[in-house]
Amino acid sequence: MVLRRNLLTVAPLEGCALLLGDQQDSHISQGGNICCVRLIWPCCNTWVAGMSSFPEVSDDPDFLDVSRLSRKCRFALDPREQLQAQRFARARNWRVLGSAHSHPGGEAVPSPADHRWTVLPALMVIVAGSGNVRAWWLTGVQSDQKHELAYLGQ
Repeated sequence: MVLRRNLLTVAPLEGCALLLGDQQDSHISQGGNICCVRLIWPCCNTWVAGMSSFPEVSDDPDFLDVSRLSRKCRFALDPREQLQAQRFARARNWRVLGSAHSHPGGEAVPSPADHRWTVLPALMVIVAGSGNVRAWWLTGVQSDQKHELAYLGQ
């Protein structure tokens, strides 16, 4: 509820946040670890046109039209906020597990740009404009190298 509210408050722009917590050994999960998000660290979306040093990738010609790119379909985390979040997490023996952001006009599925901008492997939570929340474990740069995670808490 907190994540949904924080990320959708800035609609129609994309909202963003960092996910702080720890990984716990689990005998239940086949992967061996469970990410436990302890704190949602809301961030400012600082994306501006031209900040990318690599080309956008998509089969959709509208996606490649730089004039159409804006904070409505892109996000970037403020590096100062990232450093503050990392310091806060380390002081508690936590770490930055990943990020969360909204897709106000789309689905809660990682886009090609999401894959391209993410340091892998990583936890990614996406909130759709409809309020649907989905969590993903991204393992590679290809869009088929993602695994939707089960929701284990309220």
